[in-house]
Amino acid sequence: MNFKSASACIGLSLLSFSVSSLPRFVNSPQVLAQEVTSSCPLPSEIAITFLDSKCQEVKLEQPKTFYRYYSNSGNKYGRYLTTDKYKTNVEVIKNLALNQAWGNEATMIQKITLPAGTTTYQGIVAPQVPTECYPGGAQQTFIQDSKDPNIKWSEGKNLVVEPFSCP
Repeated sequence: MNFKSASACIGLSLLSFSVSSLPRFVNSPQVLAQEVTSSCPLPSEIAITFLDSKCQEVKLEQPKTFYRYYSNSGNKYGRYLTTDKYKTNVEVIKNLALNQAWGNEATMIQKITLPAGTTTYQGIVAPQVPTECYPGGAQQTFIQDSKDPNIKWSEGKNLVVEPFSCP
């Protein structure tokens, strides 16, 4: 019995050592275009999408219209909105810092009307790496619950699609 316990303990110790000495690929640090020090009352993974991680909580006193840009109907009802209206996908990709590795080619625009009383988080879009391709700088609004039945989502309309390339 003691021999089995000792063997199990040694085996677990070796397993623990071998796992802890593996390279950190699973939780490797993300390359960010800015520091993560937040004055935004949102979790850091959301706050970092705002310039300098700064956003303001704003409770809407009356209904307000925003825009959402997407290219896949599965992403139509997202939580990131803007007050800025663009004519081409390239303007959207650059100003909203939509890294193309994420898959949003911004080929569609839709209007969203949030009801009075909705809590929003507003600020400026942070740049994404590489910053020469995704500089950000547009207005950004984040909402906690895009499934709220009181939100009015219009039908999406096509944007002018131009080729986008990033060196």
